[in-house]
Order: sequence, then C-alpha cells, then structure tokens
Amino acid sequence: MITIDVQNFNNFSQEFYDSVVNATELHQLKCSCNHSACMNWHGSYQRSIITGSGKTTLRIMRVICTVCGKTHALLPASVVPYSQIPVEVQREAVRAYEKGTDINAVCNNSGIDENNIKSIILRYRRFWRERLLSERIDLESIRNLIRRCIESYGMSFMQIRKTANSLFSLPT
Repeated sequence: MITIDVQNFNNFSQEFYDSVVNATELHQLKCSCNHSACMNWHGSYQRSIITGSGKTTLRIMRVICTVCGKTHALLPASVVPYSQIPVEVQREAVRAYEKGTDINAVCNNSGIDENNIKSIILRYRRFWRERLLSERIDLESIRNLIRRCIESYGMSFMQIRKTANSLFSLPT
C-alpha cells in the first residue's frame, strides 16, 4: 500500500482522488521490495468512505511492481487503510476521548454513529495509544501524525492490519 501525502483531508470526491493520482509519477514510487521506477498501472477497486453527507464511493487505483509482482493500492492520506471512516474523524474521536469531552459532538459533525466512535476509541486504546506515547507523537498536526506513524510503524494512523504502507509525497 502506498499512502499519498495530501493537503486536503476533507475532500472525498472521485475528481479529487483522480487529481492526486494523476499528479503521482509512477517512476517515483518505491515498492516495499526497495525497487523504484518499477511500477505499472494494474487495475482498480471500489472503496466506500463515510462522510457527513453519506457514503462516497471511490475507484482506488492499484499499481504492480514489475520486479517482485506485488500490488499496491494508492490511497490519499485522508483515507485510513481497511476503514470506511476518514482519518480526520478518527483523530477527532481520539482527541475527544483524550480530552474527556463528549463524543456526541464528533458524531454530530461527522455523520458517524456512536457505535463506530466507540469502536474507534477501543481500537485506539488497544493498539495506538501506547505507540503514540512511546514515539512522542501528538494528535495536533494530522499530516505529522500520519507521517510519523508510517515512519515508526510502517502503518498509517489507526491502520490495524499490518500491511506494509509507505508514504509518498507529491513533488512540488
């Protein structure tokens, strides 16, 4: 999996996703086998994201390494791998939990129900809380949070499955 660093964490349209992917140069992507300039387009799959306005379906592009044959999904950093709930909502739920504030505000602002918020907090407590504390990673800057989690653990913030994940920054 390759996470693409993005500026906008609240845009979940196919047009935005396509613009991010189209700005990505395949020859600059690096495979988990440590080869670069070896990626080719491989296909796509459908992925749903829950937003305040309902579910949004994105067509996620995949690439394949010509050296090792491994495939990688290209995900914007705003999407948590294996989750339908955006990283911004998950971070806000965790921040509310850490501050001891009411999670209903997160539910009202995001369109996510209380059971999903409780599940996020449970996963955070079981898997991510100690990891963030051990590396002194704070919840304030979402870009820094994602970058530091990928650097330290090879996974995006709140990613549970241990699928290898690398961060790709778009050239400026």
